[in-house]
Amino acid sequence: MYKRIFLLLCFCLSFQLFAQKIKMKADILFDEFSTNLLKTSDVLYIADNPDKYLMSKSPLSHFDGYRSIYSEDRSMIITYEPPFIINNYDSPSVPPHGSEGVSEKEYMATWLLLKTQLYLCYVDFPYQKKRDDKIVYRPMEKFTGKRFNRKNIPDIEIGEWIYGLMPANWFTDTLYVKKANSEKYSPYSVWQRKHYLRMIFNKGKLVSTEVMANNTWIETLVYPRGAKEE
Repeated sequence: MYKRIFLLLCFCLSFQLFAQKIKMKADILFDEFSTNLLKTSDVLYIADNPDKYLMSKSPLSHFDGYRSIYSEDRSMIITYEPPFIINNYDSPSVPPHGSEGVSEKEYMATWLLLKTQLYLCYVDFPYQKKRDDKIVYRPMEKFTGKRFNRKNIPDIEIGEWIYGLMPANWFTDTLYVKKANSEKYSPYSVWQRKHYLRMIFNKGKLVSTEVMANNTWIETLVYPRGAKEE
């Protein structure tokens, strides 16, 4: 009797050790914009179009220290991480993949392109209690050396409230932008394969726009069997 129990225990232990050695593989789709270009949580709206665009970088990155404007210790950089999962369909409890950018600072700036001029129009602190406008916009004006024009704000509907218009005259560079994913229940691969735009600015003025194909590729990820199941 004891011998049978001992053999059974040995068999179970051997099977468990064998199972731990089995590795699972998953083919994951990557795309050029999300993997190599998307580096900020800032967003862009174009004229009165309510569609939100993700951006390759913040126009504020022109200034040293832009990531810690609101930190008492300027050497301290605070970021936030929105929930994210990797599977074929996004869970209804989290933002769909491609709906948000990559956090590189504690605040998120909203930009507005009117005609050909790029403006900073709103500053937000995601997942934090709303801050008083005085402690949000005055430091930003001091940091950039520009002021928000709160007169003659255009009566347009975008996804964010417009505090004022600060022309980004300092920005001479290239932005890559892509319309954010708003399809919560569709495979994120559909969004990944969509094109993005290359926008070239000179002193805050848009001088050219080009449609870019978003290259995609598949990488095989290998992990222990129990890792994904946990």
